[in-house]
Amino acid sequence: MRLKSCLSLCLSLALTLASSAYADIVVAQSAPLTGEAGATGRGLVLGAKIYFDHINATEGGVNGQKIVHVVKDDGYQIEGTVRNTREFIADPRVLALTGLYGTDNVTELFKQGLFDNTPLSIVGVSTGARLLREPLNPSIFHLRASYIEEVDAIVRHVAGLGTKRIAVVYEDNPFGDAGLRAAEDAAKKRGLAIVARATYEQHTTNVRDAVKDVIDSQPDTVILVAITPPAAEFIKQFHAAGGRAYLFGISTANVEGLSKVVSPAALQGLGISQVMPFPYSATLPLVAEYQALMKTYAKGNTYSYPTMEGYMNARVLVMALKKAGANPSRASVRQALEGLGQVNLGGYPLNFSPTNHIGSRFVDLTVVSRTGALMR
Repeated sequence: MRLKSCLSLCLSLALTLASSAYADIVVAQSAPLTGEAGATGRGLVLGAKIYFDHINATEGGVNGQKIVHVVKDDGYQIEGTVRNTREFIADPRVLALTGLYGTDNVTELFKQGLFDNTPLSIVGVSTGARLLREPLNPSIFHLRASYIEEVDAIVRHVAGLGTKRIAVVYEDNPFGDAGLRAAEDAAKKRGLAIVARATYEQHTTNVRDAVKDVIDSQPDTVILVAITPPAAEFIKQFHAAGGRAYLFGISTANVEGLSKVVSPAALQGLGISQVMPFPYSATLPLVAEYQALMKTYAKGNTYSYPTMEGYMNARVLVMALKKAGANPSRASVRQALEGLGQVNLGGYPLNFSPTNHIGSRFVDLTVVSRTGALMR
């Protein structure tokens, strides 16, 4: 079954269950099921769903209560994320949120003060922006490293390859600005030059001017602070224009989406920083379980970083729900999350406390092979 049709069925079922079984544990998710980030959003939802389905099927839920996973599409639009989250906050049956997506989208929730008067927690947000981490945001529990850590890992790596000149391609919004500043800091620390700062408009794949600016600057390395569709378009146009630099993307671009637009030959050698365990090889018990659950509850769907991230978000949330006791509340779930301490998810360490909501700072570098597959 294709991912989109599978998710349509799953989400329909989740919403049906939610209307009739709210006596059970309700967790909610606003995600981009449609729009330019739709593939990633659907992956985040599917990854969470397989773990919730597993807990419901094998353990009867949490403390005798089934988990109801309510999902609403935000289309990667800020107003959609705000609208959905307002509705979730207003519904006292919703005990926690998981897997929200987008720097601008999540930031706007706090600009508008939506969480000022509720202990409702968000377990896992797909953004590495510093402004959602420093100072500590009491509502968010992060499972991924920051953009600063991703970009620093890339710059450290290419400096070792002899890079002296770096171009940064970035989206014209706070997400892109955060990546640009991270690249500037990482380059300055190593005595490297940023020779081009090439931007493109948000919610577009209009990267023609960015390609020209980068080509003209003759960089050794190009860092793409971009989600999948504009990153794919840049890679395609850059090679067509004769570009020869190293290309690196951050974790917001996924190889599954890139390969639908860009040929294997053009993708070969592309580096991508990752902030989750490598999902394609069961070298960790955590990944072995993820793969088994994908085969059981999402048959026909391929492994991916978005589904891995959604699965991990759900695992941490379930740990907290179990710790919160037989009659969990929003406050007790947050207290349980802060009380998790150091945990090991099958070979993958995380650490949460009342003063630390950043569970992991793990960054891995992967490269696309000549067949279009990711390698470590």
